[in-house]
Amino acid sequence: KQWYQRRVRGGLDDYQFIPFIFGSAQLVAHPQLAPEDLVDAETVSQHHEDFMFFGCIQFINQVKVGPFAEHSNQLWNISAVKTWSKVNQGLIKMYKAEVLCKQPVIQHFVFGSLLSYEAQPALSSTFAGGRLNLPGPT
Repeated sequence: KQWYQRRVRGGLDDYQFIPFIFGSAQLVAHPQLAPEDLVDAETVSQHHEDFMFFGCIQFINQVKVGPFAEHSNQLWNISAVKTWSKVNQGLIKMYKAEVLCKQPVIQHFVFGSLLSYEAQPALSSTFAGGRLNLPGPT
């Protein structure tokens, strides 16, 4: 479970985006758990083995000290979002902006049929731009 802690460019409070994206998607249709529950240590403890998002939060609770709002401010802000669907859409949008649209990061990706890339004319003498063909939210 500790594979998702990385100090990365465009991370979410020092953690990888992907487990939070998958974890929020897992909770989209949950009838009882809401984003506000991620700051409740008892709820997190009860559900961390069944839901990836709560597993990530449980790990954070174990390794960080102090008020959650101080050490994981972005995640704490997510707890104010009304639905998991909005959380998931926001995380995907943030991932696109902070990771997929950053040339220093995306230059290391392997492209193919699932994630294609169309080269664009050079924007300047030091950077050649391109366009990622990413599916939009459904």
